Amino acid sequence: MAALRDRYQSDVEVGDLRITLFPAVHASGENLLLRQPGRRDLPPLVAVRRFTLDARFVSFFRNPKRIRSVRLEGLRIIVQPRSGRSPNHFDPAKLPFVLDEVVADGATLESLPKDPDKDPLVFDIRRLTLHTVGIGLPMTFHAELTNPKPPGLIRSDGSFGPWSAADPAGTPVSGNYTFRDADLGVFPGIRGTLASDGRYTGQLNRIEVQGTTDTPDFALSTGGHPMALHTDFQATVDGANGDTVLHPVRARLGASDFEIAGAIDRVRSGQGKTILLNAKAGRARLEDFLALAVNAPKPPLKGGISFQTRVEIPPGKAAVVERLRLDGVFSLARARFTSDDVQRKIAGLSHHAQGDPNNQDPNIDAAFQGHFRLRNGLLALPDLQFEIPGAKVDLKGKYALRTGDLDFTGTAKLDAPVSRMTTGVKSLLLN
Repeated sequence: MAALRDRYQSDVEVGDLRITLFPAVHASGENLLLRQPGRRDLPPLVAVRRFTLDARFVSFFRNPKRIRSVRLEGLRIIVQPRSGRSPNHFDPAKLPFVLDEVVADGATLESLPKDPDKDPLVFDIRRLTLHTVGIGLPMTFHAELTNPKPPGLIRSDGSFGPWSAADPAGTPVSGNYTFRDADLGVFPGIRGTLASDGRYTGQLNRIEVQGTTDTPDFALSTGGHPMALHTDFQATVDGANGDTVLHPVRARLGASDFEIAGAIDRVRSGQGKTILLNAKAGRARLEDFLALAVNAPKPPLKGGISFQTRVEIPPGKAAVVERLRLDGVFSLARARFTSDDVQRKIAGLSHHAQGDPNNQDPNIDAAFQGHFRLRNGLLALPDLQFEIPGAKVDLKGKYALRTGDLDFTGTAKLDAPVSRMTTGVKSLLLN
């Protein structure tokens, strides 16, 4: 108890303790608590429902004393914000005990944010095993835990510590992880099963993460066409509150590359997270994005797309497409409609506008550009410009993502005079 009090600079309580010294050392106890000194009004830093330890008798004549194994049941660790108190100096070399192995399956790690209006970040750790490397050095660990949202299994190996008694959130941590079978369907409006691999290093309140994600069946409820989504990312995670800063994330949807940067912030208690991002693409395929968003057998339009947009997804229970807010600009090049009938009509307009009405060639490319704004599933295009050889069309209107309804008005400027847009008697009359 004295060693725990000095190492973690905490008040130590134990409800029951039983010790056998010979032929081997065995101890068991219940209700072990570590608290901030004099702060019984706060939850304990560490709570253990039951513990057992085993050691060889001769190990207690060594310096430091070596304990072969410790098993903790009902371990709960609460990482609290920095207390502001000045810590007493602790020399790890004077630690009287070394723990060879600690097994704490079924543990809970709870991190309390500085903002009392935010929910604590809670991790339920299915399996946890730690090993001592040496005095004053971090412990190595293997952990398996279920991620709360999206649900999935995380396995991680790494190192933790030495423990920072004055600032627990500043305790060093590093390692690698795998995240499997994460069900994105818990988020309204999207579907898919995500897998991720990566590594991390830093402190609990500032963890630098590098990794990849793969979702081979990513889909939106508005579209219904699963698409492969891959990302290579770097992020800074505050383990005390779950806030995440995304450094430029390189993503690929189908065959289209784009970049994302921004932040994911936990908001007030019970309200979820706010996502604020900036996204851009230089040369992507329009059909990849339309297949994801439009509920049709095939995308209505194909071509090259570039865009820049601000992305905001506020918290809420509505589908993502209903909460998604976009503000940006885009341009399309070499665009063609996938419907033969529509493409023929567009090509016919181009040929007439060029004064060649007898031309039947449907191979005409179109170009689009303009601003866009998405709110509540309604895409507004206030200054859409549409160009084909021989014609320039200025449009404004709205497009409903869920229903596919269109409402556009505009004007067209044609290169050829009206008399050259037709043939025969009509052409003579219009001269």
